[in-house]
Amino acid sequence: MTTGRVGGKVLIVTGAASGIGRATASLLAREGATVVMTDVAAEAGQALARGPGGPHVVLRQDVSDEAQWQDVIGETRKRFGRLDGLVNNAGVSGPVPAASIETETLEVWRKINAVNLEGVFLGCKHAVPAIRDSGGGAIV
Repeated sequence: MTTGRVGGKVLIVTGAASGIGRATASLLAREGATVVMTDVAAEAGQALARGPGGPHVVLRQDVSDEAQWQDVIGETRKRFGRLDGLVNNAGVSGPVPAASIETETLEVWRKINAVNLEGVFLGCKHAVPAIRDSGGGAIV
C-alpha cells in the first residue's frame, strides 16, 4: 500500500460495484485511503473489499433515496469519525438494450434522472456538511 495524496483520508465512492467506480475505489484504497464503497449491487463489491488493499466497507445504497444518503454518511462518520471526500460516480444509462426516445417509458426516464441528477445533488447536499466538519476535502 502506498500513501499518496489520499493516504489516511476517508472517502465514499458511489456506484463502486463495477466499472469506473470499482476501479476508482480500488485505486484509492491502494493509495492509502479508507474507502466506503456504495452501490445498489453491494454484493458485487464484496470481493473487492476482501482483496489485498481493498476498500474497507461496502454498503448498499440507492443514491436517489435521500434517507439512504443520510444513513451512508452517518455510518461512515460513526465507523471512521470523519468524511474527507466523495466520488459521486453512480449513474445509469437506461435498460439494456437501451430503448429509443420513442419507446422509452416515462418511468424509466424518471429513474435515470433520479439516479444521475438527483443522486448527485443529494450526495453533495449530505456530504458537504460532513466534509466541512472534518476540516475540508473534495467532491468529484
